[in-house]
Amino acid sequence: MSDPQAILQPGHYYHLYNHAVGTDNLFERDSDYIYFLKKIKEHVVPVSDILSYCLLPNHFHLVIRIKDIEETEAFVKQKTGLEKFEKFKSSNEFFLSEQISKSYSNLFNTYAKHYNFLKDRSGTLFKRTFRRKEIEDITYLRRLICYVHQNPVAAGFAEHPGQWLYSSYPALLSAKPTLVPREEIIQLFGDLENLKYCHTKFEEIEIG
Repeated sequence: MSDPQAILQPGHYYHLYNHAVGTDNLFERDSDYIYFLKKIKEHVVPVSDILSYCLLPNHFHLVIRIKDIEETEAFVKQKTGLEKFEKFKSSNEFFLSEQISKSYSNLFNTYAKHYNFLKDRSGTLFKRTFRRKEIEDITYLRRLICYVHQNPVAAGFAEHPGQWLYSSYPALLSAKPTLVPREEIIQLFGDLENLKYCHTKFEEIEIG
């Protein structure tokens, strides 16, 4: 089960996801998806490696690894300033994790403001605080990556994961620039052919 209060810790792996409130969508135009991915790069990539993602009209999935403590601390120092960093780190054992979570909150808040402005709407866009579940073994990580990429097929938006543009699966099969560490993910499955084969088997994962 997911834990919305789970602490995001350097070096740990997580599945993050969220859903639009009510019957609303999160993404309606190509430009919405592109803007969200742009904001992931701006707010999240400095503190996380994006191992896979999938954006669907009313929800999204991110599989991430928080960067190691040295990289995370360097980013937070740059954002807060050395004096403030040292002050709050010494008085709050969760300061670093709170700053990581803040990067994600900045992503979602920035996107919600953008979407609300374009749609001339107000109020909450996301259903709840983003859900997160820690990933503790490689076998589950491989299954989860397949599950995330298979979401458009399960939802009836595509016949094959490679047909959905707004997931990381097509990027794994190409040489184009991507948010994900392509070679690392391919090696996780052994090679590209096995990655493709594993994506032909539908994965059912209870995410809560």
